[in-house]
Amino acid sequence: MNVTIETRRVDSKGRVYLSSSLKGKTVYLVKEDDLLLVATSRERLQEAVRKLYGKSTLEEYLDLLAELGEPTPEEVERLARERTWKKLKEYL
Repeated sequence: MNVTIETRRVDSKGRVYLSSSLKGKTVYLVKEDDLLLVATSRERLQEAVRKLYGKSTLEEYLDLLAELGEPTPEEVERLARERTWKKLKEYL
């Protein structure tokens, strides 16, 4: 992945010039605190957000169902605990 960090100045009206190649196009924006992500497609933006923040709880649950098929509540609880432990171990 090739990442370029550029500096842009915000004008007095709160605007940022991105690129003339984007003229007339729609861009998608995610804002969290002082972090801004801009992309030319929703799919690309969602991909970047997943890489930064991980999967949502719903996505994790759907992955769990795909892995187990039609699980019993006990199986769901066991696998959820295992996945949570794996994620916690990454931070230790």
